[in-house]
Amino acid sequence: MNLKLDVFPHIFPQPFFERVKTMAEQNPSLAGQIKRWLHIPVLWDLEARLRMMDRFKGYKQILTLSLPAIEFLAPRDKSPELAMLANDGMAEIVAKHPDYFPAFVASLPMNNIPEALRETDLHQRERAGAR
Repeated sequence: MNLKLDVFPHIFPQPFFERVKTMAEQNPSLAGQIKRWLHIPVLWDLEARLRMMDRFKGYKQILTLSLPAIEFLAPRDKSPELAMLANDGMAEIVAKHPDYFPAFVASLPMNNIPEALRETDLHQRERAGAR
């Protein structure tokens, strides 16, 4: 097999991206970044990414959330919900397309360490239950 494993490709799961676009309505800096991201469909359009990946035999990705980091997007009281939305979206992509995406790197709300630990524990329990 001719495996090519990309371990740092960025993506926005669609529900997460929709939430960030809503947040950008109140944040001109974020709105400017989103305008740029809209010109890079493989960041937010899963079907576009799959078509691109199909061009390269044996190409797989370990998904990572694109910047900015969760703690820069939301304050301490809102970042845990945003991290959960991102991680749930990533888990869904990996579950639906394991031949393309064997895994993902979770995002944590690093401005809220108790909730970051809770999110880590939650996903460890879910993973253990899936075995």
